[in-house]
Amino acid sequence: MIGIAGGALLTLAAALSLGRLAWRFRPPQWTYALASGAPLLSLILFALLAAGRAAPWLVLGLCGLAAALLLVKRPAPARPAWPHWSALAFLPFLALYLANALAPEIQPDAATYHLGLVAEWVRRGAIASRIGFYDLLPLGAETLFFPAVLAGGFSAAKLVHFAFLCATVPLLTRIGARLGLDRGAALAAAGLYALTPVAGIAGTAAYNDAALVFFSLAVFALLLEDAAQPGDELMLHAGLAAGFCYAIKVTGILAAFGLLAWLLWKRRWKSAGLASAAALLSVAPWMLRNLLLTGNPIAPLGNRLFPNDAFHAFNEEFLARYLSDYGGLSWSRIPYALGLDGAALQGLVGPIVFLLPLSLLALRKPAGRAVLAAALVLLLPWTRNIGARFFLPSFALLAVALCMALPRRAAPALLCLHAALSWPAVLDLYSNPAAWRLHGLPWEAALRITPEENYLEQHLAEYRFTRLAARRLQDNEPLLDLHALPFAYLNTVPTGPLSSARFDNIVQTINLAYGLAPERLYPYECRFPLQFTRAIRFRLEEPYSGPWSIAEVRLYRRGAELPISRHWLLSSWPDPGDAWLAIDRNRATRWTTWEDARPGMYWQLNFDRPTPIDAATAILPNFPRRSLGAVYVQDLDRQWRKVSGDAGVGVPWRVFYKRGAMRFVRQQGFRWIAARLGGEGHGFTGESLASLREAWGVDLVVRDGNLALFRVR
Repeated sequence: MIGIAGGALLTLAAALSLGRLAWRFRPPQWTYALASGAPLLSLILFALLAAGRAAPWLVLGLCGLAAALLLVKRPAPARPAWPHWSALAFLPFLALYLANALAPEIQPDAATYHLGLVAEWVRRGAIASRIGFYDLLPLGAETLFFPAVLAGGFSAAKLVHFAFLCATVPLLTRIGARLGLDRGAALAAAGLYALTPVAGIAGTAAYNDAALVFFSLAVFALLLEDAAQPGDELMLHAGLAAGFCYAIKVTGILAAFGLLAWLLWKRRWKSAGLASAAALLSVAPWMLRNLLLTGNPIAPLGNRLFPNDAFHAFNEEFLARYLSDYGGLSWSRIPYALGLDGAALQGLVGPIVFLLPLSLLALRKPAGRAVLAAALVLLLPWTRNIGARFFLPSFALLAVALCMALPRRAAPALLCLHAALSWPAVLDLYSNPAAWRLHGLPWEAALRITPEENYLEQHLAEYRFTRLAARRLQDNEPLLDLHALPFAYLNTVPTGPLSSARFDNIVQTINLAYGLAPERLYPYECRFPLQFTRAIRFRLEEPYSGPWSIAEVRLYRRGAELPISRHWLLSSWPDPGDAWLAIDRNRATRWTTWEDARPGMYWQLNFDRPTPIDAATAILPNFPRRSLGAVYVQDLDRQWRKVSGDAGVGVPWRVFYKRGAMRFVRQQGFRWIAARLGGEGHGFTGESLASLREAWGVDLVVRDGNLALFRVR
């Protein structure tokens, strides 16, 4: 317990101290110091991790030195009196939240990448250059978790995130005061946000949602401070907080855009420059890292805007379509899903949702219009991912607007009602049993009376399997994950199951080899007079539904197949980084367009010098007539000529290639595969691996329930 609390307090004290130093020891409120200091601490930690110099003694030593700045004398802050009724609403939830924050981490995303990547930093003392979906997200909140985990383990990271949830309460009360609300109404607005079920569960886990709300609101609060007493220094700190919103979550960039747009509209050029420079301190390192690794500064997103070989734009768009409606949930059902269900959108806001339209009454006041405008800006990312926790930044300001619209004494009464309806025992009466929310006070686990291992085995389904698998894996050994393991409790960071080009190609290869019947491959054979050729291109001429694929390309001269040269250059459209899969001599792999076939899509090979050829064969796994395309060669004059006028399809091959698929997996550096046995998605593949081990060439090494670890021979 001492280590957990110490790790969290050390991190928070370091951030607060750096913030006070940035404010020259005179912030208007300690929450502003935290909003300025956390980005600075994160930047220092990122620099150490990127340089591979994040040794525990150095990280903790620097945090300790920074925390020592708290000893510098400063004026005692004012201690505003809290209304007596607030204890009735807040104290029970403080106990509920604290118990859950201290307990071992069991929440899905936290037990995977939020803490899994931090655990790797602890092992390596560096941030890996691996290209994966989670790896390339900005990880500003996770850098703050890093020293906490070093000192106190995963629960210390949970406490750091919980601290941002707690700090949002005084921040919102200050926002309310600046907007003209009395203390009771301002505190009620803060409580409407903080006591919301989805805020409670996300804020007490090692997620980043509560941190994003805190820093987004800090930007708005500093704009209000500036409206009362304009100053360029205030906008410098607002820029720090706004840039860190992006470092926490990609969608947080809207806070920076909103701040900059406001300052430019007001023609405050110097303030806009200072805010932009401060924001870039947090934004630039993550974008620059992604640009160097992939060529896309906003990877793993924006792959249509910045085409690259690391991610397939089609799969990014597929994920975006799912997140925008969560599998077909209509907009008319969203209020019910947020207010009473809690399962469909992975979180519960509570019945307060049905009163939010009343917040529009705040439009009658200039201050209300400002709040609602900011809430609208923060609402925009939620339209792209309608999960409940992504609604929280906007909801916090809508709660303020609602309290502005209500009579003065109605706001505290509404908070008490909201608190009662948000208590776990009451939620049991009306919410979906599968709703993502807190269910009780795990004090025994929080105080470690219940051993951590026992608690995790009881509440995290995959925990036992991960511990068994960890005994087989060496530290940081590559693992192909077809399930989404809580790898914070593994000794490696697996690849998958979220998309990257590498993972997509591996999974496509395995899935195609999964069938019980052999697949047909069609040789598309093209012969032409012997000629010196600079390049050859297979080009699609007609559109059709489904992706176009080429399993293998073979080139011939007088009946003899040309050996592959490492000096040849490959290209394709789309996804040029995958072009090599059509010439790797493995029938299990293939180059594919990953989207519906369109005219002009092509696969091309450029010779290092003019080469005489007289035949080419493309092995096609899909054979509607329109998938044949046309074959072009580039002559010595660099003119393209169509040579496929007499081309035709030969006798189809009937092949199994389970072993070929495993050969490709091994070639990609994986000796281990984790999969679920049965069920939807990759579960069918896992079941096939388990039942046809000899056909695949794998060994079943660990099995626990419906999870299995396979070793590729």
